[in-house]
Amino acid sequence: MGKLALVLSGGGARGAFQAGALYELLDYFEKNNKRINILSGTSVGALNGMSIAQAESLAAARDEIESQWKKLKNDDIYKVRGWEIFKLITKFATHRIEQWPHLTGVDSIFDNTPLYQTYIENYLDLEAIRSRRTVDDFFVSLTSLQTGAAYLPCLTTEPDLQKAKEYIMASTITTVAYPPVQSVVADPEIPEHLQDTPQLYADGGISNKTPLKSILSTGDISELYVVNTYPTYPNKTEESIKAKFPNVFSLLVRTAVELLPNLYFHRDMQSVKDVNNDLTRWETLKARLLESARDEESRSRLEGILDEEEYHFSFKHGNKQIIDPVIIAPDEELPVQDTEFVQPKLGETFEMGRMKALSTLSALREGAITPTVKDPSPQKTRLRNMQP
Repeated sequence: MGKLALVLSGGGARGAFQAGALYELLDYFEKNNKRINILSGTSVGALNGMSIAQAESLAAARDEIESQWKKLKNDDIYKVRGWEIFKLITKFATHRIEQWPHLTGVDSIFDNTPLYQTYIENYLDLEAIRSRRTVDDFFVSLTSLQTGAAYLPCLTTEPDLQKAKEYIMASTITTVAYPPVQSVVADPEIPEHLQDTPQLYADGGISNKTPLKSILSTGDISELYVVNTYPTYPNKTEESIKAKFPNVFSLLVRTAVELLPNLYFHRDMQSVKDVNNDLTRWETLKARLLESARDEESRSRLEGILDEEEYHFSFKHGNKQIIDPVIIAPDEELPVQDTEFVQPKLGETFEMGRMKALSTLSALREGAITPTVKDPSPQKTRLRNMQP
């Protein structure tokens, strides 16, 4: 039996959509006796993932996630650094532009101490994650601001509670909005004398919005579910085409908050497609070579060589499956933006996630879509958008 992987993207307050989708998806898993073998979360996906990983059961996780998002508000997540930001802007206004990178001052717009105290310091239960085994492995995604490298540490096997807190906190950090987290992450590629040097880490979504390629490399994945918080289609409505950007801030928000996450998501989907295409070509090549064998002895020897050689491919790692991912994502822009933790908008967004998950799961039950593996035949489509 292959593994079931659940990947949760980032998106700040958009995580309410993800929470609503999880409310129905976890119910589907429980009723169909499906176990989550690999759970990976980025940013708000890491927080939603934590609620699942440390819960006593999937049913308990559903109740916890719903309770959190139905009462969440801005004050639970951040405070605005008004005066500190004003002082830094004053420095920019009174110094030449080439001096800007060297000016000292506040490192973020918001102070996220409330988030740390409420959802990390007083909520993370690493022992429960390890002992309850509601999921087999729980990964969070983070990025080093010094090297740009993406990391996917596993909290299920992390012995250090403080490091686990740092990893989850770092995964929630959107640079500029929130201050980066200082920590040490094991990386064999870092020179030995720098292994224990703390680096600054932030949201894994900077380089890996939905870390699908990393998940595929963990092993024999036969079912893949992705809950994204951004619409996956190009926004080509009349309203979007005629949209105005009256100032630099509106351009920044459009680029960093709306367009880039969508770009990352499609890039990750492309990586799955590339894996599927490579597997298809490899299986086709193997079949042709084996057909050309002169006798049974030659065929057996050739099979052994091919089986040995295929593990040199980056897409292998023991995984010979062709995966069609089930994607649950909004069909339209959500009522909330990334930093808009306000009710009743979050509750409204939660319900949108529920409805989308129900429609996707309905199509799944009817056989219109499938999360399972395919026979490696070049005639079959390798990747489909799973939105009904």
